[in-house]
Amino acid sequence: MKREGYNFVLDNAVRHLYITARNKGAQLLGVRFTHRGKRWEADTPEEALRLRQMLDNLDTHEMNSDTSREDQYIRSESVWTPDVFESFIRGIGYQQQEAVKAMLASTGIAAEELAKQIRIKPESLGGVLSGLSKQLKRLELKPSDLYLVHTEWDGKTRTRIFFLEKAFRLAAEEVGWPE
Repeated sequence: MKREGYNFVLDNAVRHLYITARNKGAQLLGVRFTHRGKRWEADTPEEALRLRQMLDNLDTHEMNSDTSREDQYIRSESVWTPDVFESFIRGIGYQQQEAVKAMLASTGIAAEELAKQIRIKPESLGGVLSGLSKQLKRLELKPSDLYLVHTEWDGKTRTRIFFLEKAFRLAAEEVGWPE
C-alpha cells in the first residue's frame, strides 16, 4: 500500500504521535517570536506572519488613538498576551476563576470578602490561591504577575487585601473576559 510520494507507515506514526501528545495536554507549536517584549506563538509560519502584521497594525492604531500612554506602556511590558491569558483561564478551576473575577470587579478586596464572594470558608482561601500559583508557575509566571497582597495589622488582627495587576486587567479587557 505505498503510493508515490507517501510513506503510510511514517504518516501513521506521526498521526499517532500527534494524538498522544494532544491527549497528554501538550501543545504543538510551529513558530515563536517576540513583539514589544512579549512572547507570541503561532502554529504555522503563515499564521505568524499574519499575527505579526496584525500586531504592527495595532501598534500604529494605538499610537494614533487616545489610549493613555500609561496603558500602552503597561501592555507593551506585560507578560499577558492573549495566548497566555487564554491558557491561564482554561487551566484554572471554577473557584480560581471566581476568585480572579472577584478581584477584577474591585480595586482591592479583603481576603474575608474574597472568600465570601466565591462561597468558601476564609481558611480555604489558601488552597484556591495555591491552585492559581500552580497554574501561573506552569506558564512560567509568578503570582505577582497576577495580583499583589497588602497586609495590614490592627493590634493582633491581620487583614490581607488583594489587588489585581493592571496588566492583567488590560489583558482581560482586550480579550473580553469575563464574557
